[in-house]
Amino acid sequence: MSGVRRLIRTIVFLGLLGVIGFTLYNVFFYKPKVIGLEQLEKLPKVKDVTLTVTPRSYVDLVEVKAFQGPKEVLLFRGRLPERTNEVTFRVEPQVLGLRNGPARVLVEVRRFFLFREGFEVQATVDVDPPRIRIIYAPYRVLQGGSGGIRVKASEEVDLFVEVGKRRFRSFKVSEDNTYIAFFGVPVDASPREVIKVVAVDEAGNRTVVPLGTGIRRNRFRRVTIDLSRRENLVRTKIYSLLGGNLENMDFVTAFKEVNEKLRKRDEERIREIGKRSKPQRFWRGRFLQMRGAKVLSYFGERRRYVYKGKVISRSWHLGYDLASVRNSEVPAANSGEVVFAGDLGIYGNTVIIDHGFGIMSLYAHLADFRVKEGDFVKKGQIIGVTDMTGLAFGDHLHFTVLIDGYEVTPLEWWDPRWIRTRIEPVFSD
Repeated sequence: MSGVRRLIRTIVFLGLLGVIGFTLYNVFFYKPKVIGLEQLEKLPKVKDVTLTVTPRSYVDLVEVKAFQGPKEVLLFRGRLPERTNEVTFRVEPQVLGLRNGPARVLVEVRRFFLFREGFEVQATVDVDPPRIRIIYAPYRVLQGGSGGIRVKASEEVDLFVEVGKRRFRSFKVSEDNTYIAFFGVPVDASPREVIKVVAVDEAGNRTVVPLGTGIRRNRFRRVTIDLSRRENLVRTKIYSLLGGNLENMDFVTAFKEVNEKLRKRDEERIREIGKRSKPQRFWRGRFLQMRGAKVLSYFGERRRYVYKGKVISRSWHLGYDLASVRNSEVPAANSGEVVFAGDLGIYGNTVIIDHGFGIMSLYAHLADFRVKEGDFVKKGQIIGVTDMTGLAFGDHLHFTVLIDGYEVTPLEWWDPRWIRTRIEPVFSD
C-alpha cells in the first residue's frame, strides 16, 4: 500500500515539476517575436501598419511608442484580438506632432501581466508627398490606342500611369528624376475615364495628378462568326487545344472553354511576358506592316460566335489579321529582342519582340520560327512564316502591339506621322 502511495506522490511531483518547468521555459526562454517591424522604418503622412506577434501565447498587451528628441508619442496600445495574433493601427506623424527626420520606435509586448519584451526600430519621418510636373502628354487618345508621357519628379519615386484598373510603369531616364511612360487605353474604356499619373516616394507618400488627356470614342466593328459552317475544323482545333480525346464532349461547352477560359489564361501569360521589357529604346521610326498583306480582321472587333442560330460566346479581337499567300514570310515590325518564341495556346506558335520601355510586338499563328528567345532582331528581319496554328481558321498572321503586356491598336504604330507627333516628344528633353 505504501508503495502505491509513493508512486502516486512521485507522479504528482513529476507532474508539478513539468508544469513549473514548462512555465519557466515559456517565461525565460520561449520569448515572442514581432513580425513586420520594417513597416515602421519609414513613416509617411499616413500609414497603416500590421504587426504579427508569434507565438501569441501569454501575450496580453502590445504597445508601440515613437520618440523624437524629448518627445514621446503613443502610436498604439491594445490587446491582441481573439483568435488572431495581429494588431493593425494607423500612424499619422503630423497629427501626433512628429516632424520630418529621424525617430526611434519601440514596440513592447507584455506577458503574464509582468514581463515585457522590447523591439526597437530606427525610423525616418517623411510627411511631404513628391511633386511632379508633366513635361509632355497627349491632348487626346483613342479607345484601344496608345499614349506616352514625360514627367519630372521632385525626388526619386515609383511612378506609373493608371487607366481604369490598368497600371503602366514608368522608366527613369535621367539623374534629375525625369521619367517616361507609355500607356494603352482599353477598347471598352469610358470617354469619361480620368487618366492619372501616380508617384509614390520611398517613404510611401503618394501624389495623384489627373493627366488631362481625354479619351476619344472609337467605332469598332461588330462581327458575327457562324461556327456551324466550319464545325469540323473548329471541333478539331478546340479539342486539340483542350489537350485530350474529347470526341464525346459537347461542342458548345468545348468552344466556350477554349474561347473564354483558355483565352483568359493565354492573355495572362502575355501580361507576364510584357513585364520583361528592358529600360532602353531598341526601335526607330514607324513599325512595319507585313508587305502585300490583306486585312482580314481589324483591331477592336466585337465578335460574337453563333452555332445553329444561337450566340454561344463573345470576345474582343485585339489585333490585326493579315493574310497573303500561304506560309508568307513575316518581318519584325521593328528592332528589338525576342522575349518569347513558342506555343501560346489559342495564339499558336508565337513570337514576341521587346522594343524597350514597355513596348512589344506579337506575331501569332506562325508555322515555325527563325528566331529564338534572346536573339536581337533588326527591323524587317524575317522571324517566321504564317500558318493557322492555335485557334486560327485559316493561314494568316495575327499581329498586335503591346504596352506592358496590354494590346493596343497597331494602326497608330504603323503611321510615321503619329510616331513623329505623339511618340517622339516623349523622348525629347
